[in-house]
Amino acid sequence: MRLLRPSFSRLLCCAGLLVGAGGWAAAQEVEVNVVKFTNLRAPNGATGNWLEADLALNVRPAPGSPGLMVSRVRVSLLVGCELPALAGGERRTEYYRADAECVALEAGRTDVRFYLPPEIVKRDQLHGDPKYWQVDVTASGRPQPAGRASASPALANADARKSFQSRASTAAAPNDGLLLPQYLTPF
Repeated sequence: MRLLRPSFSRLLCCAGLLVGAGGWAAAQEVEVNVVKFTNLRAPNGATGNWLEADLALNVRPAPGSPGLMVSRVRVSLLVGCELPALAGGERRTEYYRADAECVALEAGRTDVRFYLPPEIVKRDQLHGDPKYWQVDVTASGRPQPAGRASASPALANADARKSFQSRASTAAAPNDGLLLPQYLTPF
């Protein structure tokens, strides 16, 4: 019987496989599939329409993750709504932002929803899709790469997204708390 000693090239190959396997944990686990905006009435029969943002996520836990779930998924939504011009004025944009954290998500599709209340929808005359929006996702504290469905078509390139984030970073503060995650609404 002959003893085989591993060659240097075999060791490099095995090391590459280990690094590749370890790199899987850093791969994208949560991806934004679709973002849809809808005006709808509250289920409790209250008057006025809410603006719902439904974010469909595709969840792919890493192999070997506890319970085959992705933990601590934080979803942040930033919305910029162009408002009709006031008498003799220019159009302006109002910015809204909110976060929601899911304790753990199973593999497959998950919907995370945010809402603007009827008073804001009526005041700002919000109907249909906002012109600007962006979704950021982190999983277990790691930012997930942004895909095509993570931002509105008006923010298709990196410069447009950076400009939007810059404007919204200060302009959204007066509206903080108005865009609500689903668990704070009648839905």
